[in-house]
Amino acid sequence: MLSLLFTLALSLRAAPPVDCAALATKFEGIVSAVLVPAAKNLPAHCEVRGVIAPEAKFALKLPTTWNERFQMAGNGGSAGVISIGAVDAAIRQGFAAVSTDTGHDAATEPMSSFAWLTPRNPNARRKFLDFAYLAVHETALLARHIAEAYYGKPPRYSYFVGCSTGGRQGLVEAQRYPEDFDGIIAGAPDLHRTANVMSLLWILSAQKGPGAIPPGKLPLLAQRVYDKCEALDGIIEDPRQCSIIPARDFANDFTPAQIAALTRIYDGVRDSKGNLLYPGYPPGSELAWKDNLIGPSDKVLLSSENHMKFALLSPPPGPEWTYTMFDYDKDPARLNRADLELGARHSDMTAFKRRGGKIIQYSGWADQQVNPLPGIAYYESVPGAASFYRLFMVPGMYHCHGGPGCGQADWLRALMQWVEKGIAPDAIEGAHVEDGKTTRTRPLCPYPQMARNKGTGFNCELPHR
Repeated sequence: MLSLLFTLALSLRAAPPVDCAALATKFEGIVSAVLVPAAKNLPAHCEVRGVIAPEAKFALKLPTTWNERFQMAGNGGSAGVISIGAVDAAIRQGFAAVSTDTGHDAATEPMSSFAWLTPRNPNARRKFLDFAYLAVHETALLARHIAEAYYGKPPRYSYFVGCSTGGRQGLVEAQRYPEDFDGIIAGAPDLHRTANVMSLLWILSAQKGPGAIPPGKLPLLAQRVYDKCEALDGIIEDPRQCSIIPARDFANDFTPAQIAALTRIYDGVRDSKGNLLYPGYPPGSELAWKDNLIGPSDKVLLSSENHMKFALLSPPPGPEWTYTMFDYDKDPARLNRADLELGARHSDMTAFKRRGGKIIQYSGWADQQVNPLPGIAYYESVPGAASFYRLFMVPGMYHCHGGPGCGQADWLRALMQWVEKGIAPDAIEGAHVEDGKTTRTRPLCPYPQMARNKGTGFNCELPHR
């Protein structure tokens, strides 16, 4: 969140020259345009609701006092809802802000059922493409045109802010539509969603039967990992430097079936010949595995299975398919079409770089939902990344936030300084907050640098080889 002083320093514009209600007649697809008076913790604003054909709903809020900037809020999970809370947070800072549900309704089409073609769902194919990339792009274009009509001038700068699915959306925008945004925050990007879902099936299938790991044993597992990996204050700086072999490290604490299940988590997805298809989870996130990777994980398994049934496998197998049918030798190839459309792994960002675009990507080393390793591999694949694109790995942070690390940071302020003033973020202050109070801080460093404690404070340095 922007600090108060920084917010006040933003250029503000007086009341807009166009009546809010008049917007409803100026653009196709607008359902309503209503001037909302200031109330509670929201400023006065024009709220525009609309639909981009066939079914992508959006909400755009245009504050009466505008900082001449535009912000789009990304989605989480399988989307299907408008991120209205993030839109409200943005207009409190003076942004014109928008979000889309990406073309489907999570309440009536949960998980990936929106992508299954039926007589009642004739737009299934378009809904998948809207979720993959089209809805964000088309909403951004329309919202900026509406903002220009309302304020009498276009936004000076445009930003995208998202985490998880939103992080993937941000990277997709830079890759497919480099003109849409000047700056992008891509948090914990689910940039290889097809393989991540495959990984969840691989892990959770081992939790059925004797391999199930009781949630009550997670603190013991975490302690064994922290002891081996020399964690400071329950935080592992770079888990790649710590090798975990369950049969060696946990043999006295878990049954052979549980050891086999843990091996699946740490070792990664493999075919029958032992070839690695997707990396295992790095050590450090064990305390957050409950309800996600182990224990009562039926909801996560059902969601992953649902994705494969209706959206990811080609051709889609449909409602009779179950996770036990996934063939790790043959079925990864059936994910290629969805990966090309849904993934965010095109490493050529020349056009985005050329126009001066900037990206800040961040991930928690202890992310328990989206494996952070593919995000690092992607960053390393982008030519000349450091000049316009910086990755921040946060030790001890879970998925998007939380965990024992110092994961609360003002990513947007750092991005705006870079986009608007040319000040690249050499370090960003991270904080650990409990009950609304900051208990400690440390610098978050641009990858591959790490924070080193010199006794008098932390410095960002390259890791020792």
